[in-house]
Amino acid sequence: MLARIVLLGGALLAFSPTLLSPFHFDDYSLFSDPVVTSSSGWWEVFRLERTRPLTYLTFWMNMRAGGADPLGYHLVNVALHLAAIWLALLVFRRVTDERTAFVAAAIFALHPLQTEPVAYVFARATLLAALLCLLCWKYWLDGKPWQAAAFFGASLLAKEEAIVFPVFLFGFEWIRRRRGPSWLRGRLKPLSAMFALAASATGRLSYAESVTKGAGIGFDLGEITPASYLLTQGRVIWKYLLLVAWPAGLNFDRDFPLLHPGDSAAWLAWAFLGASFGAAVWFARKHPQAYWLIGFFILVAPTSSVVPLADLIAERRMYLPMLSLSLAIGFLLKRTPKPALLAVGLVLCGLSFQRSLVWQTEQKLWRDTVAKSPAKVRPKLQLARALEASPDEERLGLLHQAKALAPNDRDVATELGVFHLKSGNAEQALAEFQLALKSAPTDAQTLTNYGAALYMLGDIGGASTAFGRALRGDPCHFDARNNSILLAKALRQADRVAALALAPPGCRYTPEQTAALAAADP
Repeated sequence: MLARIVLLGGALLAFSPTLLSPFHFDDYSLFSDPVVTSSSGWWEVFRLERTRPLTYLTFWMNMRAGGADPLGYHLVNVALHLAAIWLALLVFRRVTDERTAFVAAAIFALHPLQTEPVAYVFARATLLAALLCLLCWKYWLDGKPWQAAAFFGASLLAKEEAIVFPVFLFGFEWIRRRRGPSWLRGRLKPLSAMFALAASATGRLSYAESVTKGAGIGFDLGEITPASYLLTQGRVIWKYLLLVAWPAGLNFDRDFPLLHPGDSAAWLAWAFLGASFGAAVWFARKHPQAYWLIGFFILVAPTSSVVPLADLIAERRMYLPMLSLSLAIGFLLKRTPKPALLAVGLVLCGLSFQRSLVWQTEQKLWRDTVAKSPAKVRPKLQLARALEASPDEERLGLLHQAKALAPNDRDVATELGVFHLKSGNAEQALAEFQLALKSAPTDAQTLTNYGAALYMLGDIGGASTAFGRALRGDPCHFDARNNSILLAKALRQADRVAALALAPPGCRYTPEQTAALAAADP
């Protein structure tokens, strides 16, 4: 009990600054998601086209309990991490000796690489999936494989990257038992059920990706092909391992190069990884502890294999693989003197606390990211947004830097256009929106922005046409519909206002958007 209290207290101290953090990046998408904001969202999150329904259910509950106050969301994230630590120590004690288990649990609890999944509300899916996988592992060890299968199924509803956990369990049992397939007696059916659930989750994810614009996953990510993504992941995995060994330079939006068959670094990285995996398999024949390195490769595979993701690397993806890797590190450090282990724990706690402080404001986080990824566009755009209340000179400077890096990038043009629009410079805004339209001529938001600039310049007909094109492409687009209503009101077209206020069946809006449309037609 004392060991658990020490670990939980250390983790709570290490990540306590995140409790005072605001929302970041994709967190804001939650408040424009009608399912999260509606009273019926508790069951709508389970629709087939939605991924991670269990995670979104927790977001819905947060919204019901505290609205848009970030404290409640961060409290849940920290609580999930503490629960995962508690279960990790419980499970680790079942699969290894007491000293190794405690060291491994401490690594998992305090490592600064864990900061991102704890501090980033949108990364809750990772925390929840790992927690449910630990419950699956616990019940598997308890000799209750059907309960384990149920928790595995729940983990897939939290985040699909848990899909390989049955493979991890199978390998763990194969190495641990080493008595042939007899250990499968009574477990074959529940294990088969887990693989069936994994196959179902794959199908659901494929369907959701096919019907969701900008999902950031799949096989239509431009130059990020399955082959180039797989080649790049060799170096990505080595970067993960380096950050575990030496957690310096943690970065929320790392600028990582996409590798191709001509890049020798890609093949060299995979050669070393293959040799490491082969050595672990060979050692595991006599030393089962080597399986924890094998387990790491298994658990990291869903995000570091052939299925392309828009972000080549993300520190939060290491949370689940750290369960196995922490056991490998615990085994390596088990003979280290206690004073040295205490020093390592204090250093990790201090580094995590320091990293958590970076997440306390959006400006801190994005300034840190811009400094570490100076050649990447997205951090500059995000910092410019975070500086909205600051003098325009710094924001405009960041946007011009982004423009120099990517002169034809739609996101850069849009951000510059919005900046000029808010500054009252409609001509420059129009020029930027025209550039954005070249790469996305049917995008509803881009057309809406273009129409807003035309309206400011007095081109009423052009603005009306742009809003109309946006609504033809996406009849549910709120900004296009709302702007069309405002334009119709200015032209005293009462019938058109009434028609626009009545959205087509099937459109989903947040409560605020619904109220705005209702108020448009008194």
